[in-house]
Amino acid sequence: MRYQTRILCRTAELAEIEAVWERCRRERAQRQLHHRLEHIAIEAEEMARTSSPGWTGEEGMMVATLLDLDHGTLVGAAPFLLQDWTWRCRVGYASVGAFPVRRAVLCGSDWLAPEGPAEQEALLQAVLSAKVPYQMICIEGLPVGSDLLRLLRSSPQVRREFWFDTLAGVTPHRLVDLPGSFDAYLAKFSGRTRRRLKYKVKRLQGAMAHGMRLQRVTRKEELPSFLEQAEIVAARSWQGRCLGQSVDDQTTRRKLEAFAERGWLRGYLLLDGDAPVAYVIGLLDEGTYHYERVGYDPAWASYQPGTVLLFLLLEDLCADGVPRTLDFGCGDSEYKRLFSTRSYDELTVRLVRKSAAMVVPYVTHAACWSGAALIRRGLDRFALREKVRRLLRREPAPEASVEAPSDEAEAAHPGEAARPAKAARPAKAASSARAAAP
Repeated sequence: MRYQTRILCRTAELAEIEAVWERCRRERAQRQLHHRLEHIAIEAEEMARTSSPGWTGEEGMMVATLLDLDHGTLVGAAPFLLQDWTWRCRVGYASVGAFPVRRAVLCGSDWLAPEGPAEQEALLQAVLSAKVPYQMICIEGLPVGSDLLRLLRSSPQVRREFWFDTLAGVTPHRLVDLPGSFDAYLAKFSGRTRRRLKYKVKRLQGAMAHGMRLQRVTRKEELPSFLEQAEIVAARSWQGRCLGQSVDDQTTRRKLEAFAERGWLRGYLLLDGDAPVAYVIGLLDEGTYHYERVGYDPAWASYQPGTVLLFLLLEDLCADGVPRTLDFGCGDSEYKRLFSTRSYDELTVRLVRKSAAMVVPYVTHAACWSGAALIRRGLDRFALREKVRRLLRREPAPEASVEAPSDEAEAAHPGEAARPAKAARPAKAASSARAAAP
């Protein structure tokens, strides 16, 4: 076969190949929402809004395409979003440096590429040689056993022109397979764990003065109220206080509105009456629920509202009957280990272009990671890591774990499980954001 590669940087160019692109995407065993042209266009539009005015000929994207000249069809594609990004180098929560970087971020955790090594090599060559100014390629959640990772590691051009950064290390990517009913899903837990989870729900419900409510949000007209309440939670979290993260900025609102118009949005709020306690922002497409951003009020931390919300969310997804999988996304946490049913190992890969402008950012980043790793090992040796983390985040120390009553005790004293332990009910709500564990 004879191949030709093209770099597309405009939405109109993608529209011309929409039909063949979708056919190529549907041939993949694992279809990804982030490979949908509509999704790429929405994200690229927001990238273009925030790009430096000096970049021309781009609309927030760089899409490498591989075309079969003999048949005139699309064989593979590598879609990237172009972003003006601030590379923040930290040791713990202390910022050591912040460097402006132009980066290309791969849409999804892999590209749309055939299995043949010649085709994949041609696609990689097109990406690396593109006449598009970027200083870094970022690929999040790249499966450890993928052809793309093997190709990146073996490519002479990558070694010659880029620093290969995988300092974050291998982490499990966790998923939940959803059966036909919630009871069938709960069967994966031991009887004791099932009782403990149900008791957490009862205990939080008993602590809420105005009654527990779970609110599902899917429509565009519901978004303003949802984001306003989620922002109340997010602003009080350590991410909001220390990192300035928000869920109700204009960029987020515009994207979620576009997602809602296409039927992808599914958010959840856990409320005490009308007061928000925890939230989840997610997207549902082709049977997979993408668990994108989460937050809970640390004032309710002893009641584990994030865990309760996830429990109720899974019950709602099972009752709905549409999702078959919940995807927790990148990163690992104890709650993901508890609720997931399977996982695979993944890496975040950064290819940093070897240039004079990138020497200081890359060396600073590597030094911060090495220093942070030494600090973590030292804290772990004396079992202080969790205490220091809470101190830096200004989170209250957890109360003693409250066990679910035995079946005999529940039968003897019905309703006792719903009453809160000695902790007083929080007066007002705070939160967490994307990376926070419930």
